Amino acid sequence: MSEQKQKIAIFVDTRKESGGEYQHLLYTIRNIKKSNKENYKFLIICTSKKLNLNLKDENFELHYFSMNAVERYICYLRNFGPLIRRLKKYFFIKNKFESFLKKKNVDLVYFLSPSQYSLYLEDTKFFITVPDVDHREHLEFPEVVGSAEFERKHEIFSKALPKALAVITHADIIKRRLCSFYNISSNRIYIIVLRPALSVENFSQPDLKKQNFFEKKFKLPKKYIYYPGMYLPHKNHKSLIDALKIMKDNFNMKINVVFSGSDTGYKKNLINYANKLGIQKDVIFLDFVEDEALPYLYKNALILVNLQLIGPTAIPPFEAFKMNVPVIVSELDGLKEFYGDAVFYVNPMNPQAIAAATKEILENNDLRSKLVKSGKKISEEIKEKDDYSQIFKIINDYRKISSTWAL
Repeated sequence: MSEQKQKIAIFVDTRKESGGEYQHLLYTIRNIKKSNKENYKFLIICTSKKLNLNLKDENFELHYFSMNAVERYICYLRNFGPLIRRLKKYFFIKNKFESFLKKKNVDLVYFLSPSQYSLYLEDTKFFITVPDVDHREHLEFPEVVGSAEFERKHEIFSKALPKALAVITHADIIKRRLCSFYNISSNRIYIIVLRPALSVENFSQPDLKKQNFFEKKFKLPKKYIYYPGMYLPHKNHKSLIDALKIMKDNFNMKINVVFSGSDTGYKKNLINYANKLGIQKDVIFLDFVEDEALPYLYKNALILVNLQLIGPTAIPPFEAFKMNVPVIVSELDGLKEFYGDAVFYVNPMNPQAIAAATKEILENNDLRSKLVKSGKKISEEIKEKDDYSQIFKIINDYRKISSTWAL
């Protein structure tokens, strides 16, 4: 296989509705197009057309590949079954995944998330993005460890990460946790800071027709707090609902809350809870919204709130920075070194503190201006960063070393 024909596969197995991982994919594609000075050949592999990724217009070679449970288990045994691993060269079913990659002349795979398919590679090298290690730190949440989710994640992390050429994550604190939990060399961990959704990043002047359309479509109030995030317990929507109740009863504030995100079945619990508190008319529960609508949801928001209990990184604060919206975030380990003084930190489990923070930002123009200004500065600094070039450093380093045997 000549070097000119060798390709790098970008592997995707998460849905568009997952939010952050989809935006990470779009940014990766855009920056690969912009920074590919070596003219490497890339292709995208998706596990299903049902992922709703709409990548045909990206001008990348696009393929769909998946394996059934039996085929995946065979690939797993070839790597991790002690007996099969020793005998596979002589008699055993082939590795369907690697056979597919060889047909496409792929010698390197970039997994955009911790995918089980990373466990099936035997000879093909790979690197991988890991957004968090929450399954090791937050054992309380069912969506993090329930239904064998802990076992699934831990198996991928413990068996795939040590074999990865590189691991990409989004903050220093996650890098330190990866080193601690999985004994990975810090030299192999790279940090790429999250960016806003491209629809927000590229937003300049509002289209009044679109603005009116989305305001009517979503029945948006004039004054609202915005919290985008999947409806999951660790996103902590409940604390904001409690805070809204306090704002109305104790502070006599006339304000609404708008939520948006994909639902896994938890949204109905939140709706029932708002009904129980008697503030159901003040809370709007939107589903996952299209990219085009995002800037307009931010544009009319008074405050962006992100009260997640695990993380620590998230895309919405960066979107709010870009849209000049002040931000309230959970006071989690590692966030202050990340956001500095660009956000208002609160105890996410203290609705009284959340309500007080909201009131202070809305009534203190100097504080509001300071937060917006600091957020804008971070937004501009991130835009100037060239940290996606690290993807090419990983590729270049591997190709240089592989040239010693690819004669």
